[in-house]
Amino acid sequence: MGEIPYDKSNHVESSLFWVQGRITRKSFFFRIFLCVIFWSIVHLSYIYLETPNYNRWVERGGGKIQEGAAQIENRHNLARNADYYIIPGILLLFILVQAAKRVHDCNHSAWFLLVPFYNIYLLLANGSPEDNDYGLLPNREKESPNYKKTNKEIKQ
Repeated sequence: MGEIPYDKSNHVESSLFWVQGRITRKSFFFRIFLCVIFWSIVHLSYIYLETPNYNRWVERGGGKIQEGAAQIENRHNLARNADYYIIPGILLLFILVQAAKRVHDCNHSAWFLLVPFYNIYLLLANGSPEDNDYGLLPNREKESPNYKKTNKEIKQ
């Protein structure tokens, strides 16, 4: 196997939104867990802030209506669309990028994500124990014989 081009700017931890590279199962689960926590906080805060209060009455247009009806009337479509479509869509893309990196750790192309039930295999399979076609061994790049040292590291 030839030398794998490695640039520290493409380090695993600094390239969250790029498909290049590899991540371990632990990193993969942790990033999915963070996505679920983030969406849960956003969704629960949306539900809390948008829950109508039907116990009080407010003046509207010369008459009294329930405050909950006024809140429903004034609801922001952008907040609802962000909660149901925009944020989950962005998180889904983020999870797909992380899944592609996880597939690379098993030394397969990201197109394998389209194979039915391959995702279950990804959850259980170990990654390549050595450097592979998609990058250096995660979390131990400096131990790899293919790791390119920068000029600063060579001088030290």
